[in-house]
Amino acid sequence: MKPVIGITTYINKDLFRSYSRVGYEYIDKIEKSGGIPLEIPILQDFTIELLSHLMDSFDGIIFSGGGNIDSLWYGEQPLEKQSIETELRNRFERALFFVAKEKKVPILGICRGSQLINILQGGSLFQNIDIQMNTEIDHEGVDKKIEEKQHIVYLEKDSLLAKIFNKSEISVNSFHVQCIKQLGENLKVTAKSEDGIPEAIEYEGDFFMQGVQWHPEALDDQLPLFKEFVNVCDQKRHIKNMSN
Repeated sequence: MKPVIGITTYINKDLFRSYSRVGYEYIDKIEKSGGIPLEIPILQDFTIELLSHLMDSFDGIIFSGGGNIDSLWYGEQPLEKQSIETELRNRFERALFFVAKEKKVPILGICRGSQLINILQGGSLFQNIDIQMNTEIDHEGVDKKIEEKQHIVYLEKDSLLAKIFNKSEISVNSFHVQCIKQLGENLKVTAKSEDGIPEAIEYEGDFFMQGVQWHPEALDDQLPLFKEFVNVCDQKRHIKNMSN
């Protein structure tokens, strides 16, 4: 049996109906890495007990990219009004995160997901890089394709990313308006962009948790990142099966 990887989704509303969606690139990368990808729809009527049972179905979970997380969680008034769909997602993923952490299910956060990790570990964000920071790099990626590389990130020596890619720097895409301000508890920054903005984090606690600010699912040369995650999840699955 291959490891099962849950992937969070977003609600896309149009004139006809609402859809539960996630970029197919996530599915593709997990499948190519030897895992079984399963999309997790946003639930409105859930309990912690229900989420706990749901989490037992997964060997790992990816918190995918998307809209901004509620800034009230880190004590700041929002600069932009959130949609109802994003509010529903925030509520659901907050609960899902703490259930995953309690069960020590391996976590990979991508873009929004990396920010979610930082915030729920007690950190905070700059809500708008262009307004609140001094940088000439276009982190938002306006009019760029998701597979288009835009800037370099420097990997910290001895970090998991440096070991995965066997490099000190890699070129990445970039589609975010927010970034880490205060680092969350038990986290370390493992990559920075040329302007010093944190681009990746690792958890220094008792289970695997990693976040990257770019979108590796859209870059072919980022497959090793997903292979490492699926491998970690597979090891976790074997340990769980042996204890049952």
